Amino acid sequence: WRYLKNYCLEKNIRLHTIDLRTQKNATPQDVYVSLDHKGFLKKLYWKKRNKNYPLTFLRSFKKRILFQVEPPTVTPEVYQNMERLSRTYNQMYFTCKINKPQCRYYQIPRPYTDVIPHYWNNSARKFLVMIQMNKRTRWYRRLIMWANRKRLPFQKDLLGERIKIIEFFSKSNEIDLYGFDWDKRLPFPYYFYKNAIKRVYKGKVPHKIEKLSEYTFAVAMENNIAPGFIGEILFECFYVGTVPVYLGAPDIQEYIPKNCFIDIRDFKNYEELRSFLKSLPESKIQQYKENGRRFLESEKFRPFSKENFAKIFVEACTNEKL
Repeated sequence: WRYLKNYCLEKNIRLHTIDLRTQKNATPQDVYVSLDHKGFLKKLYWKKRNKNYPLTFLRSFKKRILFQVEPPTVTPEVYQNMERLSRTYNQMYFTCKINKPQCRYYQIPRPYTDVIPHYWNNSARKFLVMIQMNKRTRWYRRLIMWANRKRLPFQKDLLGERIKIIEFFSKSNEIDLYGFDWDKRLPFPYYFYKNAIKRVYKGKVPHKIEKLSEYTFAVAMENNIAPGFIGEILFECFYVGTVPVYLGAPDIQEYIPKNCFIDIRDFKNYEELRSFLKSLPESKIQQYKENGRRFLESEKFRPFSKENFAKIFVEACTNEKL
């Protein structure tokens, strides 16, 4: 975000958070950019929690732009009515592909464009890790997802799949689990997996990429299976030389070469996946690492760079092609 602000300054655009806009400094040329849409009720909720939270009249802006980061399983209320959303915003950008003319696709920008040598060169590595949240979908969001299941742009919520792979590798104590809320009650119908989770759960981590660098492989599952949605976990693995074991975007190979990661879909079951991971020679593991490094250095990585996002951001604000 610091890079984006400096980039905007170079283009004579002053970028500020909404709390700095007042009646005195507001102008008819102001552009409103929302990073994830918040409906009226959610704004009231945050206003109740924080009296300084600004409630803004969007029609006072010359232009309104949405960059929606969170996927449908996290914020299904955003995706349930695109027509209504298009009346709020002049332009809308999403991190998953939506077959609507008013919806544009963009990739979540990544902060680094190369490996982090101190972590990438770490040779003292354990076998397998997962660093992700036990992110339970709230009951009202599950209801929204069920009611709009034919319209929401996703195929499957992957929390259940995360729990299944943890349960499988916990039997042989071959996975370490980190992240928020795994010590809390699991959602239905996975409550009876609690002993398997407890066996391998190591708690929270203050530095995610540092912990990733201590392992040869990492389970890298998105929040959901949705076309085009590629989160941060793959790139964090590339930065530190950990081989990602991936499940997520069905079109992942359009954006990231297959030789950079291990695709869970290539295996009939987790027993077959385990046998493959255990049989990989060190030379093959090193090749996966090098392929990830080469991807970060290649032109294919450019759509995920902060430079590319800044360019899209400014073009959206100015209607000028850079």
